[in-house]
Amino acid sequence: MAEITIDSKAPNGTVGTHVVNSANSGEGATTKQGINRATVSEKLAQIGWSNAPLDTMLRNIGKGKTNSDTFEFYSIAARGVECKVGAAATFNASSMTISLSSGVDCLSKSGVLVVPSIKVVNKVASASSGAALKPLMLHISEINYSGNSVTCIPINASSGASGLTIAKDAKMYRAGIACDQDTAITDDPQAMPIKDKNYCQRMLCTISENAYQALQDKDVEFGLSDLKEQAIFDFRLQSEAAAIFGGESVYGENFIDPATMKRKLHMRGVLDFDIQEITGEISNNDDIDEFLNNAMQKLFSVNNGSEERILLYGAGFATKLANSKWWTKQLEANKTEVKWGVTWKMVESNFGRLRGIMDPALSLMGYEDCALVVDPRHIRVIEQVPMKETKLDLQKAGIRNSHDVVLEESITLELTNPKAHGLLVLTEKTAA
Repeated sequence: MAEITIDSKAPNGTVGTHVVNSANSGEGATTKQGINRATVSEKLAQIGWSNAPLDTMLRNIGKGKTNSDTFEFYSIAARGVECKVGAAATFNASSMTISLSSGVDCLSKSGVLVVPSIKVVNKVASASSGAALKPLMLHISEINYSGNSVTCIPINASSGASGLTIAKDAKMYRAGIACDQDTAITDDPQAMPIKDKNYCQRMLCTISENAYQALQDKDVEFGLSDLKEQAIFDFRLQSEAAAIFGGESVYGENFIDPATMKRKLHMRGVLDFDIQEITGEISNNDDIDEFLNNAMQKLFSVNNGSEERILLYGAGFATKLANSKWWTKQLEANKTEVKWGVTWKMVESNFGRLRGIMDPALSLMGYEDCALVVDPRHIRVIEQVPMKETKLDLQKAGIRNSHDVVLEESITLELTNPKAHGLLVLTEKTAA
C-alpha cells in the first residue's frame, strides 16, 4: 500500500472519476478509480467509499487550510430581503410609521419595499386575498434601528380603502433602492455577515502488527497492509460519523479530559449547525410523495443554496423511498453519475437536482429512518494537519517487538448557509 499523503496545495473544485461498467453502476462494477491524487490518495478513496459517502465527497471537494485550533468563518454572507410587521399599521398616503418584529437590520434608507398583501388598482390601495398582481410599493424615508421601525411613503398609491391597515405579521420585502442625483453614498444597513466557528479535531489511528504474528499470518496471507486497510476503513467510518454527529463541547475550546488533564477539541458535525429539521408522518405512498415534495420546497427555496443537494439516507428511509412513485419512477431510468469519488443515483425535482445514496453510518447510529440533505457547494473540510502516515520503529527503540504505523489528521468542518442543509425524519402515522 502506497503512503497516504495529501497535497495541501490542491486546487479547489477538483473531482475524481470512475470508469464504471455500464451493466451495473454499483461499487463492485468499478473497474478503475482515478481519484485526483493531489486531493486524496487513491488507496484511501478506494477503501469502502460507499460505506462513507460524505467522507469520500469531502475528501474530493476542494479543501481549506487553517493554522489555528479554532476556525472562524462567515456562515451567512448574504443580506436578508424580508421583514415582518410587528403591529398593524394604518395606511396613510402621505407617510406612515411601521413597527417591525424582524428584519429591520437588513433595510437601508432610501430603500424600496414590496407589500404583497396590499394590492393597488387605479392608485387605490386595498387588501389582497393572495399575492397581489400590482402590490403596494413603499419608499423608506427614515429607519429607527433601535426602535425596530421604519417610516415609509407610498409610491404607487395616492389613497387607500377605508380602514385599510398593513396587518400584524404581514411580510414586506426589499426591492432595490432609489437615490436622488446628488447622493454619492448610501447608508449602510445594520445587518452584518453572521460569523460561526468550528474546532479542529485531531484524529489518530495506530496499526500494529506483532513480529511473530506476521510470521504466522503468512499462512493466510494477512499482513500489515491488510491491517492498514482494515484500520483505514474504520478510520473513515469514524470520520463520517464525526462529520455528521459531532457536537461542540459546552466548554468550547477549553474542554479538559479529566483522565489525562489535557485539552481536547471536538469538531461540530452537520447536525450541530442551525440546519432545517423536517419531520413527517406517513402511512401510504401518497404521504411519502407529499412529504418529499414539501421537504424539497423548503430545502431549495430562499436560502441562497445551489441548484443541487446530496441526499444521504438510512436503510429505513430507503425502504420508505421504495414506496414513493416519484422516486421509483426516476430510478427506473437507472440514471447514475460519478462525482467526488461516489456513484450517485440522480433524481430531478421541481425545485432542483438530488444526488442520492444510502449512508450506512446513519443506520449504524440510530438514524435509519432519517435522511441528511447537504448542499455540496456550502460545505468543505478545513485542514490543520492533512492526513499523513508515520512509520514507527519500536523495535530499535526497544519499546515493543512490532511493526507500527500511525495515521493522523487534524480537521474541522466549514458549513455555510445552514438552512440550505437539513435532516429529514420519517415516522409511521399512528391510527386515530
